Amino acid sequence: MSGTNWVVGFHAVAAALEREPARVEVVWLGEGVGGSRARTVLELARQAGVRFAVVPRRELDRVAEGAAHNGFAARLAPAPLADAEALLATASPVCLLGLDGVQDPHNLGAVIRVAAAFSLGGVVVAGPHPPPLGGAAAKVAAGTLPLVRVARVGALGDFARQAQEAGFTVLGADARGEPVHRVELPDRLLLCLGGEEGLRAKTQRFLDGVVAIPIAREVESLNLAVACGILAWEWRRRWGET
Repeated sequence: MSGTNWVVGFHAVAAALEREPARVEVVWLGEGVGGSRARTVLELARQAGVRFAVVPRRELDRVAEGAAHNGFAARLAPAPLADAEALLATASPVCLLGLDGVQDPHNLGAVIRVAAAFSLGGVVVAGPHPPPLGGAAAKVAAGTLPLVRVARVGALGDFARQAQEAGFTVLGADARGEPVHRVELPDRLLLCLGGEEGLRAKTQRFLDGVVAIPIAREVESLNLAVACGILAWEWRRRWGET
């Protein structure tokens, strides 16, 4: 999106006002938008002391850049990133998701939603640029961004080494790995997943093992977020309810 700090859509805007109102700078409603959803957003904005404005639909289209906004948008101050090393101090049982070279905001938003759904310890995004937490990522996360600690590191391999020193087992996800139902998942797990090109060689050097999700032979692979969801559920199933 043109401004990575814009979130669009009713659910994303309402969640921002409810969960982190201090970050919301302004709320926009499209001309002609009404009904219970508009009343809800306006009441939340008033309660939080956030200014709001009614703007032409073309202004919402501009900041949404193709995403479905349904007449709602909010500009947020930049989201504070978590400290990666602080995530390693999380008490057991804990599962962290490590994303290697994943910058697509839709995938990132979906992974964050998975992490929230299964009460994981956080998401660590490796790469040269800050993760795109606004715009499409926030919309796909559907209001769960405030529930998940997201950190950035330069190289996932270096973080994996630190995780091992902190008592974590580091597993990678790859179709050539051991079927996950046969693997003993530990109570301190860093689960590493790569983008389209897979895990970087440096990351692979620090893996304690590789797990796979058995799927039909006719299907080449699963979407990143779908794979995250299956593996996170499998870990959570073994280590207690959320």
